[in-house]
Amino acid sequence: MSSAKEYRRRRRRRPLWGLSGLRPTGRSLWSTVLLITVVSMPVGSAACVDGEVCSESDAKVCRNGTCVSACSLRNMQPCDCDVEEDNYCYLCCGNAHHQCAPAHHHGILRSNGERWEREACTRCRTSGQELEGLPCDDADPNRLCLGGKCSNSVCHNKQPGSYCDRKLEKICTEDQCENPCARFAPHLMVCECASIDPDTGFASEDRCQLCCYDFNLKPQNRRCRNAFRNYKVMTSAHRPIWRVGLECAGGKTCNRFGVCSTSGLSLFTALLAVILALYWR
Repeated sequence: MSSAKEYRRRRRRRPLWGLSGLRPTGRSLWSTVLLITVVSMPVGSAACVDGEVCSESDAKVCRNGTCVSACSLRNMQPCDCDVEEDNYCYLCCGNAHHQCAPAHHHGILRSNGERWEREACTRCRTSGQELEGLPCDDADPNRLCLGGKCSNSVCHNKQPGSYCDRKLEKICTEDQCENPCARFAPHLMVCECASIDPDTGFASEDRCQLCCYDFNLKPQNRRCRNAFRNYKVMTSAHRPIWRVGLECAGGKTCNRFGVCSTSGLSLFTALLAVILALYWR
């Protein structure tokens, strides 16, 4: 019995840490608590370094140990610029006393003196002649380098169905610069159906509509086909995509109704000429 009591007494004295060598004492206990506290701290709770950039995408810098908008360096707030290209390319700042404008107009620059500007826009601005008419943003194929800006408004002043890129691969479709043939398959490319139908010898009815060809075929086997009839490529209103402005047979031009017609200006000019001739006779 005495041996059993002695065993139970010794067992109660065993350390709870498993191995007696790992029992915390004094300094080691406080070190453990400090380590746990540091590890459990949120990553963002550490103070930033004044003057450094906290976020390139959000245009935030460190000020008094806190990440703030670069606009606040001049007591301004981020805002939306009036010009679409400026709003896309730059950080825009303003307040009650200053109109919303790109940050560099207010003297707000990076620490190295450069503008708060998207990299895609920087390429267009610095290499505009080389990149003119080419895509400038991989994430947005509708944006092209135009006049030194990464612009999305290329189709605002163009006729529907007209080419909008330097490679002549995209056309303006409902104010978007795209290759609508690729909606059906990526290997379909934009082309112009012939003015004269090779099968009938008469004026082609497809001339004023979007046509596509299969890039995967050999050049001698490629043929422009009506996109609406063969591939069901259409507008949001389920209508064919017109190629306004293309020249037709007989000196006519494709109008906004998808029909080859004589230009209204030409008719007016002819009528005016007849009136003047009769007047001066």
